[in-house]
Amino acid sequence: MNWRIIVAACLALIAAIMLRTWMPVDSVTEPEIIAPDTRFNYSLTDFSASFRDPNDRVELEIAGPRLEHEAEARVARLTDPRFHIEPDGADWRGRARTGLIMRENEELVLENDVELVHAHPDGEIRVLAETLHHHRTERTIISDEPVEIHQAGSWLRAGGLIIRLDDNTIELTNHVQGTLKPAVRHDLDGHSADRG
Repeated sequence: MNWRIIVAACLALIAAIMLRTWMPVDSVTEPEIIAPDTRFNYSLTDFSASFRDPNDRVELEIAGPRLEHEAEARVARLTDPRFHIEPDGADWRGRARTGLIMRENEELVLENDVELVHAHPDGEIRVLAETLHHHRTERTIISDEPVEIHQAGSWLRAGGLIIRLDDNTIELTNHVQGTLKPAVRHDLDGHSADRG
């Protein structure tokens, strides 16, 4: 072979490589990786769940025979829920026939034959209502509908209530009526003493 042919072939190859780098090239771009949408509808049977605050303390425990989650509405529908609000703090527990977990508002709505119970030295406090709203961020339990409260033979009816979980106080609203009996405390010998 002639050395001129070899030199011409090398120069042609170099020119082709240089032209290739300067000219636009149709290249296939990698598709953008998009994470799948994790929101979906689901149902659970015999479920139990715990909700924690930013300090990792349990704020709410809830269990029941059925939970149905609607992804679009961000709502979980509960059947016969049993719940425990503030297990290590305010310590309110109860049950209802139905309920909703409103994830957007961080709210638990309890409906139909709601019973809420709190242990107290003067006798267990029992709240009966058709609807109660537990607002986790506001740390309250609220009803704007009629409620009944029973404790040690006393009872109260009201058009609504607010339970403040930080100090465990109950505020009754609208048309409060009832019968109050003095609390009875027992000393160590088992004798009773009225408290006024």
